[in-house]
Amino acid sequence: MRPTSRTRLAAFALAFGVATPPAPAQIGTGEKVPPKLLKLSVVAIDNRGRPVGDLTAADFRITDGGKPENITLFRHDEPKLQQPRLTPGEFSNRGTANLSRATLVLFDLLNESFTTRGGAQNYLIEGLRKLESADNLFLYLLTVHGQLYPVHPLPIGNAGLAGKGSDLPWTRDSKALIEQAVGQVYGLRGPNLDIDTRVRMTYAALENVARLLAAVPGRKNVVWVTHGVPITLGPSTDTANDFVDYTPLLRRMAETFDRDNVAIYPVQQAPPGMASDGTPEARFSGLGSEDTLKQFADLTGGGMKYSGNIGSAIQQAMNDVQTSYLLGYLQPPEAWDGKFHKLNVTCSRKGVRLQFKTGYYAAAEVPADEQESLKQVMASTFDAAEIGIRGKLTPDNAGKSLRLECRLDAADVPMQQSGSDWLAHLAFQVEGIKGGDLAGQTAVMPLDLKMNADEHAKALADGIPLATSFAANESWTKMRVAVIDRDTHAVGSLTLPMTK
Repeated sequence: MRPTSRTRLAAFALAFGVATPPAPAQIGTGEKVPPKLLKLSVVAIDNRGRPVGDLTAADFRITDGGKPENITLFRHDEPKLQQPRLTPGEFSNRGTANLSRATLVLFDLLNESFTTRGGAQNYLIEGLRKLESADNLFLYLLTVHGQLYPVHPLPIGNAGLAGKGSDLPWTRDSKALIEQAVGQVYGLRGPNLDIDTRVRMTYAALENVARLLAAVPGRKNVVWVTHGVPITLGPSTDTANDFVDYTPLLRRMAETFDRDNVAIYPVQQAPPGMASDGTPEARFSGLGSEDTLKQFADLTGGGMKYSGNIGSAIQQAMNDVQTSYLLGYLQPPEAWDGKFHKLNVTCSRKGVRLQFKTGYYAAAEVPADEQESLKQVMASTFDAAEIGIRGKLTPDNAGKSLRLECRLDAADVPMQQSGSDWLAHLAFQVEGIKGGDLAGQTAVMPLDLKMNADEHAKALADGIPLATSFAANESWTKMRVAVIDRDTHAVGSLTLPMTK
């Protein structure tokens, strides 16, 4: 790189020597309140249900409340797990030892009526058995005590994925796992719960599901096998003396899932329309259980199915999580009015069906998107792989310091050509980890790259290099580097063990 590029990279090097990390810097702020970015995860499939992966921004049209929007962010998201060729001591955020997507099945025993639980369990077992692959598929029970019971749990960090790769998916033997798990949790069945208590326990459990999945980068899908929870309670139910509206709870939970890029695929264990009539199932669920599940699917970009379609719902969720498009557009501050905004996305190509959230509540307080993206990456126990990073730590200066050498996959950082130069706008953050806890963190550091044609060609072949030395901290066990492309909002992170 030319001296101008090396000078800009020096800002990255200076941050490592800070003993007490400064407060995070604001990116792109000024006196005038900037517009805020609204992001949409969109799944595109053809008439046979197969993903369509060659669309461009010009193929999409977005309207917000009927008003056409100008797409300012476009990215085709798909897992990139092929690990590059590494040198001795080098690590990568690509490969099978990194979880870049996840589909979680939640079998809801808390809200299943006695008449539907056995059938739902059989449908679940049969649907899992037919899967040809179960990579990145996980299974939990929601118990009658409102707890998440792991049947096939998420790993804890990338290290938990080491050694996987059995010829047969775990789902082939899921019958014994599920029957044993259900027997254990039903053996501890608690007292009968009133409907209001059960609803609030359900939302608390869903929040725990969101916390679990927030650690996984990329799109996540939840297949919620359930009888459902009511949208309202009225005086006619056993325990309600007044009208109770759970819409605010549903709204907050949908916002949480949407923020963490999680879509809900409910599978209601009752025929359509049965959850709001006078049947025993309606008495069990309250009023509007079907409406609750439809709203969860609509507000998060999932899809809803019924009763015996558990297997197809799981397969659809697993397919959808593999490839999606990230679209975004800017909304001025006055548009964030706290009201509900109806969304519509269309595709100009014939034969393409789109799945997306159909609306959102425009909360007045929306965090800076770049800050929030880096915050989520740093809080994750998995490495994000949208931007490929490979790197290593080596002793430097007779062991008094460590040298960090990284290379970013330039193919994941689309550069804009300006005359004879190629430009990219990135931002970095680095943290030290002691055990499993954060031990120190630098400020967010904007980094603008400028390369000539030869430098750009070399970066595409060898990666974008970053290197620096910093004082060794003996209390740190790991170091994490995170980067965001400020144009596409792609993120990448790499966790490195500290060299002793």
